[in-house]
Amino acid sequence: MTSPIHCRQVSRRFGALIAVNDVSLDVPAGEICSILGPNGAGKSTLLRLLCGLSRPDTGTISVAGFDPANPATQLDFRRRIGVVPENLALLPELTIDEHLRLTGPIYGLDSATSRTRSEELLHALALSPKRHTYARECSHGMRKKTALAIALLHNPSVLMLDEPFEGVDPVSVEVIRRLLEAAARRGVTILLTSHILSLVDRISSRIVLLRDGCILHNAPANAMTHATVEELYFELVEQPSAPDLPWLGSRH
Repeated sequence: MTSPIHCRQVSRRFGALIAVNDVSLDVPAGEICSILGPNGAGKSTLLRLLCGLSRPDTGTISVAGFDPANPATQLDFRRRIGVVPENLALLPELTIDEHLRLTGPIYGLDSATSRTRSEELLHALALSPKRHTYARECSHGMRKKTALAIALLHNPSVLMLDEPFEGVDPVSVEVIRRLLEAAARRGVTILLTSHILSLVDRISSRIVLLRDGCILHNAPANAMTHATVEELYFELVEQPSAPDLPWLGSRH
């Protein structure tokens, strides 16, 4: 049976740049797969392909049983996935509460279900006190949590999250981690990108390393031969330099 996230030999070019290069990937149901790599590695481009926001030049993709690029099944596809995109896709003139109230009907939720779930998400993500704040007035962390609440509202079978922990306060990071782990235990398939390697170590059941659009490593987290994701990353992706700036800290 095809995995909820399945792609074969997928490539995407932008002129001479190959952003995603012959990528094949399967993420089984209930798995939290973290895609890691430096800036420009192709992580966000791959997520856009999987979400149907961009079309591959070559290869095939199936997410939640749908071809993301097929316009005939877009509505059903959108109702099966939850996405936190790179740009968060919020409307600046809407409040946090309005975003959630307007999202429910789009995904086919009745008003009572939408209202109950919205209240629970606002409370869980500590957004209730700021629910009437316009998106343009929100901090980056508040906008990130609002986008996550929207992605979770309709109970998707597949979640795809671009840097869900970036810019979020420590308590909210822990709440989000627990929410995602609970969703995975109930069978939700989760694909996320992150630069926070210590957190990836805690949450991931699969680790994928991407560089220059190519997969360098793809294996279950419990099959990792390194002590930490950080060690694996520094060995396979890039070693941190040790710069010495003699003038830094000097006083004459």
